[in-house]
Amino acid sequence: MILVYDLNKFKQYTRGLFSYLLKKEGSMSSQKALGWKILFLVLFAVLVDLILHMLFARRVEYNFSPSIFIEKGLFLPAVSIALLIWFGTLAIIFTLIQNNLPGTKVTKGWRYGIAFGGLCFLAIIEVSLVFDSPLMKELRVSATDSVSILLLGFLLGRFTATEGQHPPRQTDGGKMAFIVTPLVFLVGRYVGHIFLHTRSAYSEKPIATFLWTLGLGGWISVMYWLLKEFRKASAIVHAVRFGGLVFGSYWLIYNSFALLFMKLSGLEVLKRVLIDVFFVSVSIGFVNRHSKEKPEMPKR
Repeated sequence: MILVYDLNKFKQYTRGLFSYLLKKEGSMSSQKALGWKILFLVLFAVLVDLILHMLFARRVEYNFSPSIFIEKGLFLPAVSIALLIWFGTLAIIFTLIQNNLPGTKVTKGWRYGIAFGGLCFLAIIEVSLVFDSPLMKELRVSATDSVSILLLGFLLGRFTATEGQHPPRQTDGGKMAFIVTPLVFLVGRYVGHIFLHTRSAYSEKPIATFLWTLGLGGWISVMYWLLKEFRKASAIVHAVRFGGLVFGSYWLIYNSFALLFMKLSGLEVLKRVLIDVFFVSVSIGFVNRHSKEKPEMPKR
């Protein structure tokens, strides 16, 4: 009965919040008002994520030295702050790129949520491969985060984005990304494992790790297709904006979550992220450099 009562209160609060946002939608010309709107959406998505975790996906236990946050009983406040930073970063990235994305406001939000929700869901598989944690438990955790990210993307599109037109004809470079990006990402991972000694399961579980790496590289190419900015810019600019801003910002925070669960080297995490970001950026730069048609900004 208490749970039903709390859920009813949550529904009432949710309806009130979105009614307020809809009323304020016509007065979003000021950056301050937009900032408050983004903050509300981030807080709401984080709240939903925490509730989903409490209901369906509790913390996974690892056969590894626990982090100082777990040892000191600070895991819940630490992970709550980390979620705010994570979702806040996603909101900032969306704000920075949405003007260059095609489609309606809602379409932009859905594409954004699907792109990062899929990345979140697939990326967790590596944790199971490297640390031998139960795969189904990891997927349940990542599914809750993915649903929350999908929700955040939809809300950001609905309440903060601007209308655009349908995308122009896809370039050959967009198709090329589905081949180039997975292969370059795969090469980068093996370079990191062989020469820079990043933590991985390429020796212990070579086939599963190879397939996961290729699959994640494939999803990154899907992300590029979903979030490709239609703007006149050089191949280097496109590479830096997608590889560094869109993918890199998210990837750094996502990988840093491991530090909340286990005693790991922060430099090791940073090294892994920089390798991935570099090779993803190289692949996107190559794709844009060899595109027969350069993407143009859609007319509004």
